[in-house]
Amino acid sequence: MPDAPDDEFADLAALARASGVTEPLRASRQVVRTHDGQETSAIRWGDREARITYLHGLGIDAHSFDQTALAVGEPAVALDLPGHGRSSWRDDADYGASVTAPTVLAALDALQVPPGIVVGHSLGAILAARLAATAPERVTGLVLVDMSPDFAQRAVDRIARALEAEEPFATLDQVVDRAIEARVGDDRHVLLREARHTTRLGDDGALVRRHHFPHLPAGRTSSVGRFADAWPDLEALRVPILLVRGDRGYVSPKLHAAFAERLPDAEIVTVTARHAVQNQAPLELAAAIRAWAGRHGLLHRIDEPSRDRTGPR
Repeated sequence: MPDAPDDEFADLAALARASGVTEPLRASRQVVRTHDGQETSAIRWGDREARITYLHGLGIDAHSFDQTALAVGEPAVALDLPGHGRSSWRDDADYGASVTAPTVLAALDALQVPPGIVVGHSLGAILAARLAATAPERVTGLVLVDMSPDFAQRAVDRIARALEAEEPFATLDQVVDRAIEARVGDDRHVLLREARHTTRLGDDGALVRRHHFPHLPAGRTSSVGRFADAWPDLEALRVPILLVRGDRGYVSPKLHAAFAERLPDAEIVTVTARHAVQNQAPLELAAAIRAWAGRHGLLHRIDEPSRDRTGPR
């Protein structure tokens, strides 16, 4: 399974330096085909068995966890979810967790990922809960990034419809402007990096999204499932759970309180960020994961990554 031939990892050395990491994990691209005919693309971090699996949110891709993975410093895989990034699109455009979980589990088997921590953001958090409920033997701990099953379904569906309606872009700056207008974030450098990874050149030379949603035939819509269905999955788990929420994200104080009431043993950490915590507060997210995993003994040894003490913390 060779590395991707393009330069998608060209800026990782600079990203590691900006994170204070002096001995960054090596990143490589791997693609596996599962029994259902789907191709799942993944980024492998490090050359040893993965201890962590990262699952991104709706409309983005595995690269959203790059800086977090570098900062955590543990061997890992970050998947492009079905319909996203370099992974296959489903003919039925159904990307609900209950539908995609079998493909993702088969991909993890093909990638030879042993039991470990699963970190999921947004849609990836709902999928992570489904994976843990479906195959509890392969999940030792669960990290949910800015998502609660109580997040309004109408808002979830509205986001999917907005992705379907997105027109091609003339420039990457236009992609960034759209993201700022939608309050995805306000750091142009971070948003520009995301735009580079989530778009490609279309046949007419315009920039189009890599994910499936804006490419559906006229009159077709996608499905991302019912997020509330994740509650039975979460409440049945017997592994440590961590919720890392952005103070301006989708898990409002009200949802925060409801989550804590339903899952009193879960740990909750709040960081300064909007919804895409792994993009806007990647070092804080990494620190929360390391500390939580250390408290619960989820990794054989969770070392502080080698850091330049004069660099960013």
